[in-house]
Amino acid sequence: MPLDIRVIELVASRICHDLVSPVGAIRNGLELIEEMEDEPAGGFLGEAVKLIEHSSGQADRRLRVFRLAYGLAGREQKGFGDTRSSAQGLLEGGRTSLDWPAGVPNDQLAFKRGASKVLLNVIILADEALTHGGTITVAAEGDEQAGRFTITAAGRPGALKDESAAALAGTVAAADLTPRSIHAYMTGRFAEDDGYRVAATPAGPDRLVFTVEW
Repeated sequence: MPLDIRVIELVASRICHDLVSPVGAIRNGLELIEEMEDEPAGGFLGEAVKLIEHSSGQADRRLRVFRLAYGLAGREQKGFGDTRSSAQGLLEGGRTSLDWPAGVPNDQLAFKRGASKVLLNVIILADEALTHGGTITVAAEGDEQAGRFTITAAGRPGALKDESAAALAGTVAAADLTPRSIHAYMTGRFAEDDGYRVAATPAGPDRLVFTVEW
């Protein structure tokens, strides 16, 4: 799959942007502890430790997501367990909840090349569409020969921005991609490379339905 240099740069920027905040918070917590070395800690030490624990957990969860969504590991998954837990970790503490029942999809579908990777990327895209929070529901049907994942984003605004919709469809030039649309673009290209068709269809003012078909 040929990639424009700008695409690679934007993906790197996306990853770094999402990690800067938690890593910076870890650094701030450590600096706070250093400043308290010669002073009574009071309750500040506990707050600093909580900040470090929260931020390190956030950074760890995001790295796990990036590893599966953008890396080779996502294509090599032999089940959906890691993908589900990574998606749950991504949404943890946010305004969007994940309704992904255990056993959906059947783990046999994970043996289909790229199934876990594409599913996770679409869930991330669904979360981007719910800027005010909501619920993402995962359903599936079919087998390795023919089937469909259905990812429903229920909440506001329940729509993709025009630039993200064009990026997902691959109808935008690499030069016109932005940090906001790069994930949609990569989701579409990963899907195409593994033989999937991804569509995003509004189903009312507060509902967006993504389908991944093969």
